[in-house]
Amino acid sequence: MKKILLAVLVSLGLQTQAQTLCDSNMTYTMGSQYQLEIAIPVTGNSLPTMAPLYAVTYGGQTMLGQDSCFSGPCTHTVYNYNPNGTYYDTITTCISYTLTDSLGYVDTMNCCFNQVWNGTAWMMMNMGNPLAINELQLNTINDGRMYDLLGRELTEIPLGTMYIRNQKLYITR
Repeated sequence: MKKILLAVLVSLGLQTQAQTLCDSNMTYTMGSQYQLEIAIPVTGNSLPTMAPLYAVTYGGQTMLGQDSCFSGPCTHTVYNYNPNGTYYDTITTCISYTLTDSLGYVDTMNCCFNQVWNGTAWMMMNMGNPLAINELQLNTINDGRMYDLLGRELTEIPLGTMYIRNQKLYITR
């Protein structure tokens, strides 16, 4: 029983540690808003072996850079130029890479990640680490106006129908 429990816990732990080359702790970006380099590693040790094949970066629909990595660590160079003369503040980089598992099976995978220029550096943009969270403010107005169920404003209380006043539903008899 202990062996089965240990096997389940180990498999759950391995599933939560699964990573791709696009995870924030795998690649890093350096440079300015105008010209930047993205370093893409080859993994090993406790992770499955992942080796980059190809990297491409887009700003909107414009390709800003592409590099072949030849299954080794590489530096992907990006020239951030927008045809309208400005620079993109949000870019998307996609990496094609090989994944070799512990049994020696090789598969080709793809992943993408977004980065935003914060004024001084490129920052990863992902759901696990949001750049900002703003609270939504509910704006309630209790002005006594009445509306029918189609949203039309009423001037008097209707008899025998439903109406809305101050965000509450009423029925008159």
